[in-house]
Amino acid sequence: MTPRAVVIWITFALPGRAVAQNVSEVQVAPPTVTVKVGERSGLLATAFDRAGNVIPTVRFIWSSNNVSVAKVDNDGTVTGVAGGVAIVEARVGPRRGQAAVQVIGAPSAGTQAGAPPQTTARPTDGTGGVDPLAGQPPGTGPASVMRIEPPTVYLLPSENTRVVPRALKDDGSPAAPVAVTWKSLRPDIASVDQNGVIVALSAGQGTVQVTSSTGLTATAPVVVQPSDIAIQEPSPVTLGPNDVDTLHVIVPGQGNRVVSPLTMQWASADPNVARVSLTGVVTAVAPGKTTLSVSGLLQTKSVDIVVHKTVAQLTVIPVFKTEVPLPIQGTAKFQVTAVAPDGTPVPEAPIRWSVGDTSLASFDPATGSLTGKKAGKTTLTARGPGLGLVATWQIRVIAAALKLSATRLGLPLNRRYGLRASFADETGTVIGPATAVTFASDNPPAVAVAEDGTISATGYGHARVTASAPGGKHAVVEVFVQGEIVVASSRSGRLQLYAAERANLAQLRKVLDDSSTAAEPAYSPDGSRLAFVSTRDGQPEIYVMDADGTSPSRLTNAPGADGAPSFTADGRAVVFHSPRTGHRQIFVQPITGSDAIQLTQEPSENSQPSASPDGETIAFVSNRDGSDDIWLMSRDGSNQRNFTKSPQVKEKSPHFMRDGSLAFLLEGKDGGRTVTQVVKADLASGRAAPLTGTDLVITDFAVSPGGDLLALVVNVQKNVQKIFIQPVATGGGAAGGGAPVAIPTTGAEQMVAATFMP
Repeated sequence: MTPRAVVIWITFALPGRAVAQNVSEVQVAPPTVTVKVGERSGLLATAFDRAGNVIPTVRFIWSSNNVSVAKVDNDGTVTGVAGGVAIVEARVGPRRGQAAVQVIGAPSAGTQAGAPPQTTARPTDGTGGVDPLAGQPPGTGPASVMRIEPPTVYLLPSENTRVVPRALKDDGSPAAPVAVTWKSLRPDIASVDQNGVIVALSAGQGTVQVTSSTGLTATAPVVVQPSDIAIQEPSPVTLGPNDVDTLHVIVPGQGNRVVSPLTMQWASADPNVARVSLTGVVTAVAPGKTTLSVSGLLQTKSVDIVVHKTVAQLTVIPVFKTEVPLPIQGTAKFQVTAVAPDGTPVPEAPIRWSVGDTSLASFDPATGSLTGKKAGKTTLTARGPGLGLVATWQIRVIAAALKLSATRLGLPLNRRYGLRASFADETGTVIGPATAVTFASDNPPAVAVAEDGTISATGYGHARVTASAPGGKHAVVEVFVQGEIVVASSRSGRLQLYAAERANLAQLRKVLDDSSTAAEPAYSPDGSRLAFVSTRDGQPEIYVMDADGTSPSRLTNAPGADGAPSFTADGRAVVFHSPRTGHRQIFVQPITGSDAIQLTQEPSENSQPSASPDGETIAFVSNRDGSDDIWLMSRDGSNQRNFTKSPQVKEKSPHFMRDGSLAFLLEGKDGGRTVTQVVKADLASGRAAPLTGTDLVITDFAVSPGGDLLALVVNVQKNVQKIFIQPVATGGGAAGGGAPVAIPTTGAEQMVAATFMP
């Protein structure tokens, strides 16, 4: 058999070039080193491929950027030349690793001029040249135990760090330093040199061991695991011009440990806005936005940088006060705006908030809300980006009460009321709106309440609406739903009180079943009470009850027929007339039942009082000048003066309206015929305008607080009275108003008085 010829092709490659092309990253350890002038120290360069594996056959090119401070040999040995800082670089092709070398002081003692410098670097033959006591604190006495600090090392693949030995006595205090040697028990996972510099080679758990010259040993686990790095500072980082900040790279998956800054490489997308140093120190240059990137350990991360305009001043809400009261569990809002020299706001400028005593109050910068925790005094401070840009509020946290915009309330059917809850201090003074308040009604069929506190009158009756705030604070409003118009009618055989709505005048509902007669009703300003005159105790007296007809109580108790009750503006008292001193005079009496105070003393008839909405004035009828005129006086009875003076006509039944104007009834003669008319007069000028025509014989009337509706008591024939409801024209004049509509009656029924709910 003829042998075959075999041809073998052998291809040779330049090993240095091929290896250099596979290098993805170069790291130099330790990343920082300090030497004295004339001293030497060894640096270790390591090359890694794209998978994070160490490439052992790499030849590095070493260089120093400042040979007048430190020079470096081809094996990575650094020599201190003069005081200063130099960056030493190990390069393989385009890949570079760096270490910062700080040179301090003069040559160490014993170094003679011209003599070879002492070295702490590892010689190329791997023997000697290492300071065996490096990193150990000074101590005395023999060591009984060795330790490694830190006790556990976490690294990313290709990362390096330095650990140090500790020679300790039994009590844990430092012993005299001892010479040590280092060894990696898993050199495939992590290597360690005789300076204690560990280099992570591949994922896994390795162990490094230190052994003293006396035979003591210590080990430390080295955990090498891939994990994402992150920039510790949240993005964006906001700075003012010329501000300086330091960014840090951390490993969240390893307890947020900080990565050595010299392991990473920083860069700025726009150095005209912000510059960044090799160690992550950021310097703001000019207003604008840019991005900083950091690369290393086979990863790249970025953070946005915002450089805002210079801030000249801060504007604050609320303005500074001696003290800001804050309820426990309540909140107060604060706002600070940074303003540039040109007066424009700088919303990007950071505001740093702090509470002097966080056990008393807490602050949420996102909402600007300060929340009280417990009683005491503290401060809230806002600091802007610049000297002197500080705002400080004095805060007093108090055990405040919850206060509602009403404690009693009367509503006609289908009307709504917006209930407001506030916090009040110890004196009852409102200090701000209450937050996180919930509302509930104990009788929703009569009174419903929404989440925002809006009360709706859904049916006749009574309900308690409770507001609840954090911290166990509560407040209650009593709500009574009753007809808007209450009249005195003889429908049941004797005068009783009935209620109706303007939209359904034919549907009368009895307010209460009085054992005798009940007449002359008058609503309180909040609509929650009714005053009326009853003869149940033998003679006409003033009574007060809840608007739903419950809880009637006798107010007056004196000889004579008390009548014409009208509530004062605060609803706490009733003004009325009484002949108990001879002539009818005006009295005022608190509804709590204390003694009445006489306001008029004239030897004449003074009657039909009505209190103004501001509580300062009382209008009444007096004949002290020979005819019935409208008079005015202060609420305490002083400054009595006549408002009308017309002998030809009688003025009576004054009623204040919500706007402070006064409506009253004019009665005169026209060709032997009695002519009546309701007019409205301005209290300041005395100018009057008609609200009705003169075609009805009106004996009394009531006017709604808004002035849009009249209830007219009319003589329809001799000794027969009915009530007519008449809309008032826009603008208050009689012309253009709606036609009066009678409340339907049956048989001999009479209606003699009316009142409107506010």
